[in-house]
Amino acid sequence: MGGLAGWVRFGGPTVDDEVVADMALALAHRGPDAHGQWSDEGASLAHRCRRVRSVALTQPCVADDLVVLLDGWVYDHEALGSEVGAHAGATDTEVLLHAWRRWQEGALSRLEGEFAVAVWDRQRRQLTLARDRMGTRPLYYGHTDGQVAFASELPALLKVPWIERTLDRTRLAEYLSFQVVHAPRTLLKGVLQLEPGCWVQHAEGGRRTTRYWQPRYAPPGTARPSDGEVVDRLQEAVSAAVHRRVPAGVDTGQFLSGGLGSAAIAMAARSRGVALPGFTVSFTDDPYPEAPFAGRVASLLGVELHEVVVGTAELADSFDDAVAALGHPVGHPAVLMQLALAREARQHVRVVLSGNGGESLFGGRQIDGLARDLRLAGLLQHVPSPLASSARRLLNQTRWGRRAATRLSSYALDLGIGGADLFSTEERERLLSDPSWVKPHVRREVLEPLYADLDTDPINVALHGTLRSSLIERALPRMDRTAAATGLDVRFPLLDTAVVAAATALPGTAKIRRVAGSLHTRWPLRAMLQGQLPAVLVDRPKRGLPTPLGTWLAGPGRLFMEERVRRLKEDPNGLWNADAIDGLRRDVRRSNAAGIRLWTLFILDAWCRTL
Repeated sequence: MGGLAGWVRFGGPTVDDEVVADMALALAHRGPDAHGQWSDEGASLAHRCRRVRSVALTQPCVADDLVVLLDGWVYDHEALGSEVGAHAGATDTEVLLHAWRRWQEGALSRLEGEFAVAVWDRQRRQLTLARDRMGTRPLYYGHTDGQVAFASELPALLKVPWIERTLDRTRLAEYLSFQVVHAPRTLLKGVLQLEPGCWVQHAEGGRRTTRYWQPRYAPPGTARPSDGEVVDRLQEAVSAAVHRRVPAGVDTGQFLSGGLGSAAIAMAARSRGVALPGFTVSFTDDPYPEAPFAGRVASLLGVELHEVVVGTAELADSFDDAVAALGHPVGHPAVLMQLALAREARQHVRVVLSGNGGESLFGGRQIDGLARDLRLAGLLQHVPSPLASSARRLLNQTRWGRRAATRLSSYALDLGIGGADLFSTEERERLLSDPSWVKPHVRREVLEPLYADLDTDPINVALHGTLRSSLIERALPRMDRTAAATGLDVRFPLLDTAVVAAATALPGTAKIRRVAGSLHTRWPLRAMLQGQLPAVLVDRPKRGLPTPLGTWLAGPGRLFMEERVRRLKEDPNGLWNADAIDGLRRDVRRSNAAGIRLWTLFILDAWCRTL
């Protein structure tokens, strides 16, 4: 892991090296072990390094023609190095430099890893920024008047004098609906985040952005393969992905939730003869804790388990730290639990594996009801047209009926499925002080480009929206930022290219199965674990990271809530209607939904005060 920072001016005076040094210093938590900076002819680039093992090279990696910076890791780079003529023992950054000479941007599609990259072409005076396929490493940038600046995290980018600290109020509706603002947008005017699987190139003549990768889903009508075929391919892919991400001789662990994804990783590690210590988190006031399930998985697989118990005081005390770690708002309160979990893990290991991705790739809670609704909607497709039109008019009068009446060809988009769905249009109207910020059609505006060019079945379409929004824009940033803040290097085996390809090649029908009258989602993961773990662990419903919601805010966390509500109502930016905030405060006793809405506002308000 590391941090990237840079400022390039394509004409005029040279850039200020001290500013770039300040940018790098703001990224010291991402890379405390080494610092390198290079400047020449209007370009200044810096890198912060977190080492998991001793290496001699300090970035930037400088040659006569190219300067390369890498945050993250390129796995199996030795084979690629042999192909491009790198010297024996070359680091992944050096291999990337050689690969860039041969293929330019085409090198990105040959890399397996978790990375963000900056390449300065000294002859062409051209800067290329890129992120890996799933966007596991962050990269922000701004450009104006023939210059561009970039950084791994937003607070570092704000060190550049011409980067504005102005809240973009036109993005509030998106944040309130999804709990995030999706790349390439941010909540700041003039600041962008690079999309996953993309590169952006800046030169004196302008900039261009290209997507070099996107998932390839099973086309409509793809036959469901046999369970044996699915399990064999998936086991092989997960095993190889785990092997790539466990560095020899480096203390490595895993986040073990008791869910299917983390259990699959633990089993793959064991099959390779590696017992990774597990780390799980629980909340003192959680009535349905996950820790006992994680403990059972650990016991069965012979894994040492460390449990972190987070209480009222720890939650309140870590709130500001969590907001600072994020750097850009991600509204889900799970960030507090993840920060506590990462802090504990860092006491024991330097590298940790995360099970993120299993639900978005193979289906989870989000398709429990969707599969049933799609069956009803599918039946309506076979009704003769005059009758179907009449039926749709009647069904569209209720929310449930609308789900059954929506056409399969645009099901997810028309219903706004994909990512969190927090503040409705009506709730935003009550909350926001300016009606022009409400944006009634914001969900369609955000989701439409995410669903563009997908040629697959409705279940996979909906899963893609969840992957792009809930996973890439919400879960992965929380995981990356909390790990970075505590000194951990986090890696994602289930987001390995081969694992993703195995998942997306499956039709939606292969990801759900009805057994004994019950609907089971994430079927490929369940099938892989059957016979290895007892049914009580394999077949139980999915539950996410424990979160402090309404019951905590209204009870043990009441003082915290009252203080945060008071700050919200101070409203220095003039964003809110105070009556709506008071309404959420009153509803928090009766509704976890009100609790999570308040948390989303608390995080945004605290972040705005840092600008």
